Amino acid sequence: MKIKNTKIYNNYPLQIIILANVLWLAFYIAGMYVMFKLSLIMGILYILYIILLERSFLKEACVYCCYYGKLCAFGKGIIVAKFFKKGNSEKFCEREFNFKDFIPQLLVALIPLVIGIVLLISRGFDVLILISIVYLLLSWFAINPILYGKIVCLHCKQGSICCPALKFFMKKNQIRK
Repeated sequence: MKIKNTKIYNNYPLQIIILANVLWLAFYIAGMYVMFKLSLIMGILYILYIILLERSFLKEACVYCCYYGKLCAFGKGIIVAKFFKKGNSEKFCEREFNFKDFIPQLLVALIPLVIGIVLLISRGFDVLILISIVYLLLSWFAINPILYGKIVCLHCKQGSICCPALKFFMKKNQIRK
């Protein structure tokens, strides 16, 4: 599938990789801050969840992507090539996404969001928890749609081949076969 009127990157420019990773790292740090405010154990468990989620993504998606060994928008194509053997690229196209596939990623935001609100109510006002909550919400509802919709996915070579996530998220009028 191709996206109308866009440049497709064989390797993403470094500024996009840096921007994408800074935004996601800030997202993770906001969640970590809230979870560590709850307790050390919860903070550590949250970090382990993120590591397992990222590892799962590398192993179940990135190994099949055309950016394997290359610079994708998040630099994961280079990373995955160092840890996992390349998979059959046709498997990337076989998967269909639905909402339940995004629940693990949604939990990365939802859990600290709920915990943060509970902490603000039960322990009193904390400006850094409030900032973390606002960033999680802002990221999920404003930054991510811009990052993926305008910067990352529109220029993705894998998306021009096939991408279940792209089919799930993009508006029909933005895609032509």
